[in-house]
Amino acid sequence: MSVAEKFVRQLVVFDIFIALSVNCGVVFSSGVGDGQIKCPETEKEALLSFKRELLDVYGRLSSWGNEGFNQDCCRWRGVHCDNQTSNVIRLDLRGPSSPNASVTVAPLIGKISPALQKLKQLKYLDLSYNQILGGIPDFLGSLSNLEYLNLSCVGDDFTRVPPNLGNLSSLNTLDLSRNGFLSVNNLEWLSRLHQLRYLAIGYVNLSKATDWLQAVFKLPFLQVLSLPGSKLPAVVPSVFPSSNSLMSLSTLDLSSNNLNTSVYTWLFNLSNLTYLDLSGNAIYGPIPDAFGNMKSLQHLDLSRNALGGGFPRCLGNKLKFLRLSSNNLDGQLPEIMKNLSCMSDSLEYLNLEENHIGGSLTDIIANFTSLRELRLGRNKLNESIPRVVGNLPSLVILDLSWNRIAGSVPDLLLLSSLRELHLSHNQFTGLTESIGRLSKLEKLYLDFNQLEGTISEAHLFKLSQLRELDISYNAQLRIRVSSDWIPPFQLDLIRFTHCKLGPQFPNWLRNQNNISELDFSASGISGEVPNWFWEQLPGMSFLNLSYNDVGGNIPDLSRKMSDVLCIDLATNKFSGPLPKFPTSLVTLDLSSNMFSGTISFICDNFDYLGYLDLSDNRFSGELPHCWTLRSIVHLNLGNNNFFGKIPNTLGSLQTMGMLHLQNNHLIGELPRSLANCKKLRVIDVGSNNLSGELPAWIGTNISDIIIVILKSNRLSGSIPSSICQLKKLQILDLSANKISGTIPKCINNLTAMTEEESTMQQIKSWYFQVDDEGDVTINASYDESAILMWKGRQFEYSSILGMVKSIDLSSNNLVGEIPIEITSLLGLHGLNLSINNLTGSIPLRLGQMRALNFLDLNRNDLSGEIPAGLSQLSHLGVLNLSYNNFSGRIPLGEQLLTFNNRSYIGNPGLCGYPLSEACFVEELPRDQMLSDEDGFITAGFYISMGIGFLSAFLVVSALILNRRWTYGPLRYLEIN
Repeated sequence: MSVAEKFVRQLVVFDIFIALSVNCGVVFSSGVGDGQIKCPETEKEALLSFKRELLDVYGRLSSWGNEGFNQDCCRWRGVHCDNQTSNVIRLDLRGPSSPNASVTVAPLIGKISPALQKLKQLKYLDLSYNQILGGIPDFLGSLSNLEYLNLSCVGDDFTRVPPNLGNLSSLNTLDLSRNGFLSVNNLEWLSRLHQLRYLAIGYVNLSKATDWLQAVFKLPFLQVLSLPGSKLPAVVPSVFPSSNSLMSLSTLDLSSNNLNTSVYTWLFNLSNLTYLDLSGNAIYGPIPDAFGNMKSLQHLDLSRNALGGGFPRCLGNKLKFLRLSSNNLDGQLPEIMKNLSCMSDSLEYLNLEENHIGGSLTDIIANFTSLRELRLGRNKLNESIPRVVGNLPSLVILDLSWNRIAGSVPDLLLLSSLRELHLSHNQFTGLTESIGRLSKLEKLYLDFNQLEGTISEAHLFKLSQLRELDISYNAQLRIRVSSDWIPPFQLDLIRFTHCKLGPQFPNWLRNQNNISELDFSASGISGEVPNWFWEQLPGMSFLNLSYNDVGGNIPDLSRKMSDVLCIDLATNKFSGPLPKFPTSLVTLDLSSNMFSGTISFICDNFDYLGYLDLSDNRFSGELPHCWTLRSIVHLNLGNNNFFGKIPNTLGSLQTMGMLHLQNNHLIGELPRSLANCKKLRVIDVGSNNLSGELPAWIGTNISDIIIVILKSNRLSGSIPSSICQLKKLQILDLSANKISGTIPKCINNLTAMTEEESTMQQIKSWYFQVDDEGDVTINASYDESAILMWKGRQFEYSSILGMVKSIDLSSNNLVGEIPIEITSLLGLHGLNLSINNLTGSIPLRLGQMRALNFLDLNRNDLSGEIPAGLSQLSHLGVLNLSYNNFSGRIPLGEQLLTFNNRSYIGNPGLCGYPLSEACFVEELPRDQMLSDEDGFITAGFYISMGIGFLSAFLVVSALILNRRWTYGPLRYLEIN
């Protein structure tokens, strides 16, 4: 049972106690049958007035009437009357508290009628989880007999607490939680509620209520205090209440605030606490020994803080629940378990996940015989699992994932109660057949290990309760079962990616009728997908068969997979025209197959489709005009045979962040409507037949773009200066067009290229789907990729795309000089200006661009000497200065000596190594900026220069003789 479930159970039990105390001697509406108990007429009219103020969409109050059987309000739904006086004493109109709640309890919408004041004997009022308009009225404070008031989650209009709520002196239960717009400046009014036993004001704004602690310490009978997520202000030590306060308090929840260690000052005086939740705060330092003095404590949650160091000797001998996950705790597990031994008889739940705990599982664990959940994932545990772990008969959940545990998974046969086993992301190599005898096992996660050998039917034969099975990323693991094997289980989740499942398509899937998630990607299966498989998918939400060798035609899936969210069939041999797909899709990846025909299916209303990749297929025809994908983030239609113009309607996709249309036969201009796609971060329309001038709107309308690839088209005109407004631009490829004019001098305004460090490694596109209540139901991210020309070859970049910064303007008609401003782009890795008509010399400060890995200036009309500063580019892996008019000696320098003569040929005036032409005048090249007019150029300077030349000559000679060529560390940018 989770911590939330246990806490809710406690609150429900308390709720039932209060309800029973309120209803002692009460007749419930369903129990009235003798006709003698009837509510007073004035109270009935008050309730009818209350109903008239409400919108009741699903008729929850349909029994509230004035005719026939409905005349008696004691019979109305949610109304309860006193057995003696017939007065209404209870009004329970709680709305739906979960997305799956029945429509019969849909929320009521409207104002609270003043007529409610006429219910003088009302003791219990629950309006929670409805939509109360106009806020909570002041007159509620006049219902002096109220003992129970629940106004949790009643809508955005509840922004203030009526101060006269403090007049409800009989109140023992008050719940104002989950009202996100409620802000309370002080809680002084609480101190007058002397009978209060249960107080919940969680997930509201109490940041200005500096008196919160003083107020609650004046409630002598308070048993439950729940203030999670309320932005509680720090408590000033000088105004701490007395140590005798709150002696009745048994349950305290202060989670998800910003409390620090000052909370300890008063906390340890609460000697009767049984339940304490301080998770999600800013508590730091070691765990105090004083927790061990809280003798009644059974539930302690300190997770998601900044606690560090080791463990105190004992945290209490009655603890049943201990959660310390997501802290900075270290030490060795054997010592920690030894310190926890004082609670070995009582502890049922132990969670130490996401810390820095090392060592191995110890035999001491066998002493914790009551343990039901053991969660040690995401630590630094090593060695192997001892056999004594199998001696925990009550264990239901064992999670050791994300550690460094090695060896074989031991015999766990004695774990007869085990339902979940999480061993993923470790270094296990073997698996015994005994695991197949854990008859109660529901979840088995063995992914990302080093399992070898074969999984057979014997490993699975008694797992009749198994619902989730993940053995992904065990590349040497074979799955071998007979073709007529009938599994004993019905799986909801199946993940066998990067295992040896094939080559045959698994026939045992025919008997699986409840699959919601299936991932067989890169599992070595081949051949046609059998027809029966497409009939097994009615409840599936996720299907991944990518990176296999399967094929065939796909039938109409629009009715076979009505609830599917993700389909990934990429990199296979599927062929034929595209079928219809369910419009519920969020992700569809059919790239790298042999599909043909048109893509008219997108004209269906795919309102939630965020990712569509149809690249590398054989699609043809014109692009459709019916672009209604209102949620699309990533659209890739590259490497197909589409022709015609890019439709203007593509500009209606205002959520689109990535657009790939490269390597097709598209013509015409880039439509101006694309300027409406202000969220574009990547646009690649390279290798088409597009014409017209370079669009200026890319710079003026789309400010967040990172990658612009327009290469290999017939675009003309000059480079618009507006492109310099792209502060986030990292890759610009305009190569192989008909662009003329000069390189804009404002190029130094490309801020991202001026920064040597990259802020991201990958370029991701994010997709969110939010329900009507504002909750995120789908949160997906997609890694962007791009094909770039690098060092004369094409590479696809994905995992490090965010680190690449390059400019390629090659094969155009550019003229003029290379602007000196380009040397400000200190983060640039690749610069290709080759095959243009550029003149002038290489800017002297080019040597400051230390990140350059690729520099190509060949086939221009550049002249002058090669700057000596180029020798400082220690990361330079490719240099091409050929076929220009450079003259003088090739500068000496270790890096420049790594290039052969092909980097310099076609420059008749050049001499020196590695060219065969020797220089007749042996002198070091000097930068033009260097002259005797410089203040520090003295005779001594020339002497030092001579000594430096002699040293350099000896080093160069050694390099030549040893034939050692050095390459820049940025070679990791290559993808081979």
